[in-house]
Amino acid sequence: MAMFVYKGGLWHRRWGKIFFYSMILVCATAIIMAVAVPRNFWLALVAVFSFHMVASGYRSLYLKKLHEGLKPERLDKWLHGVAGVFSGGLLIWGLSHLFMGVRNTQAILFTTFGFIGMGMVAMNFGKFFKRKHDKREWFFGHITGMLGGYIATVSAFSAVNFGNWFPWMPAWLVWLWPTLIGAPLIALWSTFYRKKFAKGTRIREMAEVRIR
Repeated sequence: MAMFVYKGGLWHRRWGKIFFYSMILVCATAIIMAVAVPRNFWLALVAVFSFHMVASGYRSLYLKKLHEGLKPERLDKWLHGVAGVFSGGLLIWGLSHLFMGVRNTQAILFTTFGFIGMGMVAMNFGKFFKRKHDKREWFFGHITGMLGGYIATVSAFSAVNFGNWFPWMPAWLVWLWPTLIGAPLIALWSTFYRKKFAKGTRIREMAEVRIR
């Protein structure tokens, strides 16, 4: 719903907050379930990966003035630091199994999500320490994070249901088809906006922008 209403408007922010706080609940319950049933610990890793995507997009809204010298809060560093540990765990687990010749669904998923997660962590930490900033980078960070989190939730829904609905689908495809479709769409969407900005269009002409 947030994608279809006017960007930055009242309902865009309301639907976005509902999505954000729902993801907090999902992440927390996934961790509790992983503790209760240790064999499902990998679900907690995927949940943290998903939440990090949404949280990074949400926090981008509070970092609009990095180009004016705004410093990230401790919360931002903790967010990406903890995500780096979890995404690193996913990546190491996946790669180690692939190197040992294990080509199962978990190994493919962990490697894919680990690479994406570590890329997001590196990108966000890079913003905090570089000297020159694009004043619109918060805009693209918001798009990438929130839509990336949405892709992750669709992936989870697909993993739970599509295997039963479409038994002919390979297990890895049941998990990864949202990423295979969504990631290029995010890239196209970002390219569309970059071209508009290059022609002189301002963000305020396309969305309601608030500093906080």
